[in-house]
Amino acid sequence: MILLLGGTKDARELVAAINTVFPRKMVVATAVSSYGADLLREQGGCVVLEGAMDSAALTCFIREKEVRAVVDATHPYAKQITEEAYRAASETGVTYLRYERPPANIPAGEGVYYVSDFTAAAQSAARLARVIFLTIGSRRLREFLSALPSEKKVVARVLPEEESIRECREQGLSPAEIVALQGPVSKALNAALFTAFKAEVVVSKDSGETGGTMEKVAAAKACKIPIILVRRPSSRPGYSTIGQIVSALKKLES
Repeated sequence: MILLLGGTKDARELVAAINTVFPRKMVVATAVSSYGADLLREQGGCVVLEGAMDSAALTCFIREKEVRAVVDATHPYAKQITEEAYRAASETGVTYLRYERPPANIPAGEGVYYVSDFTAAAQSAARLARVIFLTIGSRRLREFLSALPSEKKVVARVLPEEESIRECREQGLSPAEIVALQGPVSKALNAALFTAFKAEVVVSKDSGETGGTMEKVAAAKACKIPIILVRRPSSRPGYSTIGQIVSALKKLES
């Protein structure tokens, strides 16, 4: 059995690739959000577990189900689950393979600013503008807003999920300040949203091509507004292509 962590597009592509190479190998995929789990179920090819699992739960699952390998395809900013997965794999002695989508590699300058974390992003955005268009999701919203002066206006683009909307409302955002939209979206739609909400600065993660970072940057430049990119946290060494993950699993099975 292969345990694959992640409700991302990367995870779904990995499930498909693993099924092609190992058609008789059971794949169990986990997703924290119901939306990520639903997408995995729609695609098929794996048993889906929904909800967060800490290292203790992962360790028990690995032992009980005799998992041979843990493939970590969680989001580049989901540092905690990556550490939990690595700890569980080390505890049980199974192979741990980290897949991390390549970053956007967009150079700083010409309106593009990089910061180290979400607190620094809030501080930089506050210095640059009054109306901030936030595209970091809902899970870091509290951290961002707590570092932002109260007179600043935030428009948050989040997933159209009940949990995401609830977090926005609990953090004081009104319905008029919430854009519930599944990404990634085109440069044109990004630019239209920035214009419609009178954004003066955009804040985003460096989620790479898969996460639509290039389109956000291009749209911000077209609208002549700055964009702040939060650098990725340090992560475990891993692989940047699905082919590399499949090759590593082949070696494990040989």
